[in-house]
Amino acid sequence: MEIPRRVRFPSALASGALVLALTGCSLFGDASEPGPSPSPSPEEASPAGGAAAGFVRPEDPYAGVDAELSERLHLPVYDYRLDVYEEYVVNRAVSTLIVECLVDLGYEASVNSDTRMDLLRMRAFGPQREYRRYGNTRIDIAEEHGFGLPAEDRGDPAYRIGGDADLRAQAETAVSGGEEGAETPSGEPVPEGGCMTRARRQIDPDSSMPFETTENGAPADVPTSHGLADDLLMESFFAAMEDPGVIAATAAWEECMAGRVDGYHGTPMSGEGAAGETAVPSVECKGSSGYLDAFVGAERDILDGLVAEHEEALTERRDRLRENLETSLEILGW
Repeated sequence: MEIPRRVRFPSALASGALVLALTGCSLFGDASEPGPSPSPSPEEASPAGGAAAGFVRPEDPYAGVDAELSERLHLPVYDYRLDVYEEYVVNRAVSTLIVECLVDLGYEASVNSDTRMDLLRMRAFGPQREYRRYGNTRIDIAEEHGFGLPAEDRGDPAYRIGGDADLRAQAETAVSGGEEGAETPSGEPVPEGGCMTRARRQIDPDSSMPFETTENGAPADVPTSHGLADDLLMESFFAAMEDPGVIAATAAWEECMAGRVDGYHGTPMSGEGAAGETAVPSVECKGSSGYLDAFVGAERDILDGLVAEHEEALTERRDRLRENLETSLEILGW
């Protein structure tokens, strides 16, 4: 099967919503598995039944993306991470493998064919969630939703569990790790770390156990994540806030807003408490004041040094993520 080449815009796709970008969280749910064994071949990893056929591949996951804006907001670390669609692919493969695990344990489970990628949120956040890293940067979203976001349009949950209440509760426990020695309908033991960890490690052998954290308390890497890249993005963001050019541009944005909206007290990052109709001026002033270009430019300068310092580790994890994506596409039959 031909694996589609990664979709790229002019130079690369950018990052995301401030909170999501700084915490390394995904827009879409995740799932996982344990196992020190090497990555299985696609034939070994793909479920035997028709579970993989349950998820529908988005026809155009990048519909609505503003390629020019993504290029303008691009940061070099984005080249080392999966984008929102790629995360979705891997998470659906994990869901498929969780269902396979549950069925092997004797539970009633199936993927939810109604699950869909939320293209509206892709449009609002961007492939790397770059459209919200500095507050809203899309005028069309500001026109339609003010400071808010489009309502989520997903067919959650990604899989369904059947049976009576007790069996469903047991199955849900088996997903997250279960109790040691717990009985299952098939008599097979729950894998270490549960079906989630088992599924994740079928895709990425180095995936963490559920809820495992790193030394600094951040979530440990799973098949979709790049903790180091996220850490560097957090470091560059807060360092850029202290950049003299960004401070001057922030003042220019405030002056612009004062001339557009009487009594406005928001910030470039947030319009909390402000009237929705002030969202468009907020976005427009980010452009005319030079705020966006100043912030992105400061982050790029900082990240150029950080990327050079961590090039080997960034590249190693990036290559692993590319392998995870290819394996996931094979599992899904996409």
